[in-house]
Amino acid sequence: MGLSAAAPLWGPPGLLLAIALHPALSVPPRRDYCVLGAGPAGLQMAYFLQRAGRDYAVFERAPRPGSFFTRYPRHRKLISINKRYTGKANAEFNLRHDWNSLLSHDPRLLFRHYSRAYFPDARDMVRYLGDFADTLGLRVQYNTTIAHVTLDKDRQAWNGHYFILTDQKGQVHQCSVLLVATGLSVPNQVDFPGSEYAEGYESVSVDPEDFVGQNVLILGRGNSAFETAENILGVTNFIHMLSRSRVRLSWATHYVGDLRSLRLNSGNAFGKKYPLIRASYESKGSRGLFILGTASHSVDYRKSAGGFIHGFRYTVRAVHRLLEHRHHSVTWPATKLPITQLTSSIVRRVNEASGLYQMFGVLADVILLKENSTAFEYLEEFPIQMLAQLETLTGRKAKHGLFVINMEYGRNFSGPDKDVFFDDRSVGHTEDAWQSNFLHPVIYYYRYLPTEQEVRFRPAHWPLPRPTAIHHIVEDFLTDWTAPIGHILPLRRFLENCLDTDLRSFYAESCFLFTLTCQKLPPFCQQGYLRMQGLVSTESLRQHRVESRLLRDYAPTGRRLEDSSQQLGDQEPLGSPLAPGPLAQSVDSNKEEL
Repeated sequence: MGLSAAAPLWGPPGLLLAIALHPALSVPPRRDYCVLGAGPAGLQMAYFLQRAGRDYAVFERAPRPGSFFTRYPRHRKLISINKRYTGKANAEFNLRHDWNSLLSHDPRLLFRHYSRAYFPDARDMVRYLGDFADTLGLRVQYNTTIAHVTLDKDRQAWNGHYFILTDQKGQVHQCSVLLVATGLSVPNQVDFPGSEYAEGYESVSVDPEDFVGQNVLILGRGNSAFETAENILGVTNFIHMLSRSRVRLSWATHYVGDLRSLRLNSGNAFGKKYPLIRASYESKGSRGLFILGTASHSVDYRKSAGGFIHGFRYTVRAVHRLLEHRHHSVTWPATKLPITQLTSSIVRRVNEASGLYQMFGVLADVILLKENSTAFEYLEEFPIQMLAQLETLTGRKAKHGLFVINMEYGRNFSGPDKDVFFDDRSVGHTEDAWQSNFLHPVIYYYRYLPTEQEVRFRPAHWPLPRPTAIHHIVEDFLTDWTAPIGHILPLRRFLENCLDTDLRSFYAESCFLFTLTCQKLPPFCQQGYLRMQGLVSTESLRQHRVESRLLRDYAPTGRRLEDSSQQLGDQEPLGSPLAPGPLAQSVDSNKEEL
């Protein structure tokens, strides 16, 4: 079998695969999707493919899932948190504090059922991943090492070629899309005089007795370095730690890869460890080749959590949704709602959503407005840097404007050289919300979908091009953005200004008054009152409002108004919990109510 010279999938070290042109001599069985690796990312993608009823197979070189965790971290304690109690019963919110669970429909497959420890043992992760694969019946071929990958050009193929995979037994597998989830496990290579006498993290003894009474030099000051130092601290004479940069603490930088979790690299690792991929996680060199899991961290290196389970479980889902539309004409999932529910939809997501929270600056919610702003479609966790291609990638249309909801830190929020507890760090006034330093929601409004050029040449340090209008929801220490005056009222007014409409909820009496005094009815009255939806008004309710000075006493004419309302079948719309209803005294008074 003749092959051309193989080109590396990504730069040295750590060459895992090679791609070359392959003149097919035989046609092996074809699958739509091949997944390399049965670690967390590979199993997560397998789950989504299986739920969608797709043709796929996962290839794993070890006899069970999660082989990485059988060896790493060397001292067996994970630093991905397992916070079992949050004070809330909302499952989506609780995932914000569960950094180990994969996404599934089965509540038994939450990591909290596998460990009580805040920092679990690595063996619990191995057990969890095994149960995840077995319980869901994921199609994994164990003890199968893919030794070589080539391309077989075919105009009939989805991507213009098939991927030809050859395993260690010489068996050939063919697939239309290749999803690489092999992780990063190649140790750093050091090169200096005497480096041949240094031991690497991957091989150094974990028995403290081997270091009794010794002086130890540790190169590096990341997580693996401190993990090793802590293990031998009580038995050594001296421990010296040396690195090219100062210690970066994750609580100061707000980057989970800094000192708190296992770091697989040090120094300028981006070019050596991570492949060059697009914001859609597709290889820049081979169409149909996607990088998942830890290796996909090149998209958000030192910016977000895409290199860790609690981050890439959501980027894997985003890739699956992109593939569903590209190859199966399944549009990106969206919820269509009346415009009156716009404010509450945003408030719910920013207070509950885990993917939006964990993958801040990378995955954003997108709201597509319908004609005349009467309704909207809500798309969750779309790759923010692919915004210009949203219509092509999702099958949804953005003809009438859109909102983008992103989670962001302030530009001066922190850093390794800064005191994160500096005076006046916190912002508490809504008029200063744009100066918020801690993680907070930012809403961008565009009249038109930004172009690729606008996204590419956006202002420095901006995640998106300059919008038509922008709104910052003021930061909150507990990330609880539900204050009626501090959070919801400014948001609603911002949305109203963008849409030039009224988004409040009204009682039937107010809607009836609007029909007599206004040329343009608020959407709530159009979609509720005039469509006879909601609770029927009663005399006791009207009298209660009169006594509370929320409604003028129109008696005896008020009786006739109520009678006419009943005769027409008009009903009283329900006020939202955040907006119990306006006054019916005048149009001006209504504009000041939530």
